[in-house]
Amino acid sequence: MLEKRVKTGLAVTPGHLKLCDENLRRVRVSSRNDFVEKAIAFYAAHLLSWDIPHLWDPPPKAEDVPMERFESLCRSLGTGQYKLSVEVATLARALEIPEREIWETEAECAREVRKLDSAPTFLQNYQRERSGKSYPEE
Repeated sequence: MLEKRVKTGLAVTPGHLKLCDENLRRVRVSSRNDFVEKAIAFYAAHLLSWDIPHLWDPPPKAEDVPMERFESLCRSLGTGQYKLSVEVATLARALEIPEREIWETEAECAREVRKLDSAPTFLQNYQRERSGKSYPEE
């Protein structure tokens, strides 16, 4: 669900407006509001990253990091992605979904993720496809 925006008075210099306008496409947004929201989130994350080195005092040494656990995690994530790909491909074949629809759905998912910073469910996309509703344009 999208959060409702609160109108505020934000004063910026003409130079900052120019920077904003010049970078709208670069960050795949269509409005200054969207750009400012992304910029605030980015900068807040950047500030948070300053605190990360201070979480360990003293910082752990490389030899203290259990590499076997890290490697096991990487294998598990890779296996999960592989299994998910196989299941989605099996489902697409079982439902006899034409390749064109798969590409359109993939494009819609990419647009949705960029727009909402979240992924639509398979069921939502399937229902949209079957209902004949058109995809919203960016």
